[in-house]
Amino acid sequence: MLVDQSELRAGKRLTARDVPGLLGFAASIEGGAVAVAAPDGTRLRSDAPDFEKSLQALVGRPMALHEDTTGFNHDDSDVLVINAASALALSEEYGSPRSYMRFRPNIVLDGPDAKPYAELEWIGKRFTVGDVELQAAKPNLRCAIPTIDPDTLEIDPAFLRFIVEKHDGIFGVYCSVIKSGTIRVGDAWRAAG
Repeated sequence: MLVDQSELRAGKRLTARDVPGLLGFAASIEGGAVAVAAPDGTRLRSDAPDFEKSLQALVGRPMALHEDTTGFNHDDSDVLVINAASALALSEEYGSPRSYMRFRPNIVLDGPDAKPYAELEWIGKRFTVGDVELQAAKPNLRCAIPTIDPDTLEIDPAFLRFIVEKHDGIFGVYCSVIKSGTIRVGDAWRAAG
């Protein structure tokens, strides 16, 4: 995890809420090392001797790397699920295309049965995706992250105001994992029987 070392936030987690440009970074595992791809195309590996210093320069903020041993969960529940029909409807209501990736979902459900905002009726109900069973726990009250375009990193504060005014700040549902398993792109989803 990234830990802020700036004067006013020293020791606190550093997230895209603090530095929106972090959404432009991507990480993966390569040969046992963490590989980081920066928005400018720079690639770093954690097994390089100057990794932390180089990463700090790219992030543009004093920071340090720490292993997260707390099990800290950044969000409320195991999985965030959004409905593609809702994402399309929200874009149409807002009058401007908005990628569903703004919401950082774990799962995006789509298909001919997907109806806009139907997920809000799922609370307390179970459904399956692939061989995973989930239970919708509660609606997701949005933070400021959806105001950041994941591709351009441009910030549109009016988008969150719109979600608050038109949808009480809610978009998507948090779910608990009832039965773990594997989900693949294109897997069917259905109400649990």
